[in-house]
Parts: sequence; structure tokens; C-alpha cells
Amino acid sequence: MRRTRLWIAGALGVALVAALVAGPLKKPALTVRNAHCFGWSVNDTGPRLVTLGDSMAQGNSRVDWGIHGNTSWYSYLVCGDDARAADGGNLGINGATTTQILARTDDALAANPDILVVNGGTNDLARSVPLPRIIDNLRTILDRARDVDTVVIATVPSSRKVSADDLNDEIRALAAERGIPVAEFAPLLDRPGATFDGVHPTASTAAAMAAAVVAAVGRALPRT
Repeated sequence: MRRTRLWIAGALGVALVAALVAGPLKKPALTVRNAHCFGWSVNDTGPRLVTLGDSMAQGNSRVDWGIHGNTSWYSYLVCGDDARAADGGNLGINGATTTQILARTDDALAANPDILVVNGGTNDLARSVPLPRIIDNLRTILDRARDVDTVVIATVPSSRKVSADDLNDEIRALAAERGIPVAEFAPLLDRPGATFDGVHPTASTAAAMAAAVVAAVGRALPRT
């Protein structure tokens, strides 16, 4: 009888865990499953990398949980034995506009980055923010980051309703004006099958975006 009770209790426990994973814990469980690495295992040597942006940086990461997700390009540069940079901070937030990204610039600079990657504008396009305002916000971020050794600005994907072609032309012009490199995310995200929803990268695309950052930064990100 006791063994039967223990078996029933065990079965109920398994059923409860399964129900939680399928219900309220589904998203956290998937986040852990899709982690590229966890906070305690990130690289802490080499140039200190900080990114300031939107969902292109955040991906499926939960940095407040110490989880660097596999659809964030940032993860591929700070995770693993072959990491090219030290984890300075992923300050990407899903849905952030350039106004909101600008508001976090002090947080990014407080992390003392050797390399700062700035990425934003897609969410502005979706909200019909005028192009000059987007560029002014990005220009102000670059002004405030003038003491960072290496600053990179990235091109952005189109929103589901508005093309980013004009914005990306302006981003490239701004980079040329400031003499800083461009990480070309837009062409990578335009490839067939590059996104899972028309905007956000798959894990393989996120890895390619990380390679684009490396190409833009060049010698500032030495191979370990």
C-alpha cells in the first residue's frame, strides 16, 4: 500500500511539473533551453563589449536571469571558450525606440565599454517616427560615446510595414561622417529564412550578425 501511495505521489508530481512547464513555466523553460550560455560562464577577458539597442541585441536573452539566448548576436561574442570579447552588458530591449535607447546611454557608458555597438530604428519606423528624428537620436548617442575606444553602428531590418532602406542609407552616411564602422545586419536579415517572423533573426542568423560585428570592429576583437 505504501509503495502504491509513493507511486501515485510520484506520478502526480511528474504531472504537476509537466503542467507547469506546459503552462505558466513554458516561456521560462524555453528560455533556459535556448540559452547559448549562462551568466556564470561568460567570458571575462579581452575587450569589454557593450551593446545598446533593441530586440536585435536582446533576442531571446534574459540578462536579468543571467541567460544569453541563442537568437542574440551578442551571445556569440561573449559565450564559450572561443569568445572574442568580455561581457560588458547587453542593453538591448525588445521594442525599444531610438529615444528609449538614447535614454540608456549613460547605463551603457557606465559599463566602461572598450567596444560599444549601437543598433536601433526599426521600432521607430513601425511607430512612424520621422527619419530625421531617428538619425538625431543616433547622432546624439554617438556624441555621448565619443570617449569609447571603438563604436560600431548597425544597419537595421525593415519593420513589417515600412522599409528600412532610407534609414540604412542615413545610418551609413552617419557612420561615414563620424569615421566609425558599420555592422551590416540588414543584408543578413533580408536573406530567405533568415528570420522566424519576418524581422527577428534565427540562431544561425544571429551568429552571422556576430560575425558582421567582428568584421566591422576588425583588430579590436582579436581571436582568442
